[in-house]
Amino acid sequence: MKRLFGLAVAGIRQTPWPLRMMALGMVATITFGVVLSANAPERVPPFLVLASNSYEESELMADESMMAIELDYQAGEALSDEPGSGSVYRLSLEGSPEVVLEQLGKTFGILGSAQESAYFDPRWPGYVLGPEDWSGPSLMLNWQGTGSWYYSNPAAYQDPVCDQVASEGGEEGFTYECENSAAGGELPSAEEAKKSAAETFSATGFTVSPEDIHVLVNDEWGVGVSATVEVEGIPTAMEWSMFWAPGPVLASVAGHAAIPAKEGTFDTISPRDAVPRLASGMWWGAVAASYYAEDELSHGQGALEEFPGGEEGEFQPGEVIEVVVGDFEQTLVMMWDVNGAAWIVPGYILRFGEALWDSAAVTSLEDRVVEIETVTLEAGME
Repeated sequence: MKRLFGLAVAGIRQTPWPLRMMALGMVATITFGVVLSANAPERVPPFLVLASNSYEESELMADESMMAIELDYQAGEALSDEPGSGSVYRLSLEGSPEVVLEQLGKTFGILGSAQESAYFDPRWPGYVLGPEDWSGPSLMLNWQGTGSWYYSNPAAYQDPVCDQVASEGGEEGFTYECENSAAGGELPSAEEAKKSAAETFSATGFTVSPEDIHVLVNDEWGVGVSATVEVEGIPTAMEWSMFWAPGPVLASVAGHAAIPAKEGTFDTISPRDAVPRLASGMWWGAVAASYYAEDELSHGQGALEEFPGGEEGEFQPGEVIEVVVGDFEQTLVMMWDVNGAAWIVPGYILRFGEALWDSAAVTSLEDRVVEIETVTLEAGME
């Protein structure tokens, strides 16, 4: 998939950040909303407007790219043509950001009053507890989407060791050559880290057992673990993490304040009918990182082919490249609405190659309950 991103104008990242990708002063008209109507009779449609997570990026890529190639996605023979239905969840932020931060502060020993960040923006509502100048431990919270929060302790990060050296080429003056300090100090074992993370996650809103926590890194420089929030037994893009530096010193913790709340059940299209959606970021969403882990990658639906073409640079401008989707997996994808709220909706991971990144996740919500809207970003928005 990395090759696809580097070559195709239609390449779109799966990491959604609502309305933060447009450069200052850029005027762009973006077709990026979908309106969903529930099939529950008591609900009056439409009731939800979802934002295309990365469509604006594809427009910028199109303007900047000198290599306009076209990807022609085709459904392989093994893809199912059976439609279905799936649940939709809204990620609900409850209470106030200040109260949420101050409650988190009790867990991490940070006292005081939470306040708006120095970088606060109505479309990026950030709040902080503790110093924001890296002079001590602090907590940051983004009060939209998943309500992501982040604890950091600058004491865990050693200053580099720098030596003054003469400038090269006979020039007067000097420069500095810096290296990271040597690793050293005690660290928790993997099992100790899992147990500690389970306790910390549970204390801050995510109940999980040590057995469901995975080790991300475990070496002389530090230990890191993570766990994924599941909805209806399916992993989602909401991931919590915790890292230690030698000492041991708790370096960082990341989590989410939003709680999944079920909004209803929706009709879905088949995997075969979802293939054309790969051509537009309108339909793309984020999925759990575990879907791209080598030890968890499996192809149970059909045979896969190698992604077509040669090395980067061998494609010709204007060339049409046929991409065959030979495998799929039903899952949940995360998408953002036009107000910055996050939703978890039914979808598929569609695979078109053997490499880990030769795949993409799209929502499977049925066409007849989707309406496209246009949103304009005015000059001067930042």
